[in-house]
Amino acid sequence: MLYVDNINKENWIDVILLCSGEDQKNKIFEEMIASNCLSIAQASIEEGWTIKAIYNGDTLIGFTMYGYSSELKGYELCRLMIDYHFQGEGFGKEALELVVLEMQKEYECTEILICFEPDNIRAKNLYESFGFINTGKTVKGNVDELIFSLKLSTSI
Repeated sequence: MLYVDNINKENWIDVILLCSGEDQKNKIFEEMIASNCLSIAQASIEEGWTIKAIYNGDTLIGFTMYGYSSELKGYELCRLMIDYHFQGEGFGKEALELVVLEMQKEYECTEILICFEPDNIRAKNLYESFGFINTGKTVKGNVDELIFSLKLSTSI
């Protein structure tokens, strides 16, 4: 069963070493997502971001970053990554559900935004299967990223 946990002095290096593909190791900007190293740095400088490690039992499998985006003026699931060793096993959808519930509990939000590169078809399929809908808007990233929205009920 998946759970999220704080990033701390015991696990931060392991979190930084996670990556989305074998060919993405040691890159600050991975092909479809910013590295965990960059995300941790961003969260330490910009206010409002929460960073968590994603575990399957005792095994670290991923990373997430979420919070209030002043740029989007809403709650954003900014990063969700599963290490390439664990992709294709259903962890992405389970992690997405877990993080959405965490955000809903923490912020009592009724909408979650998520942005990603248009070429990231895998992410698009995952988010749409979960109920995220294309807003028709974009935000400037390394490329113009699509903005998807998930409407939530107020009760958990």
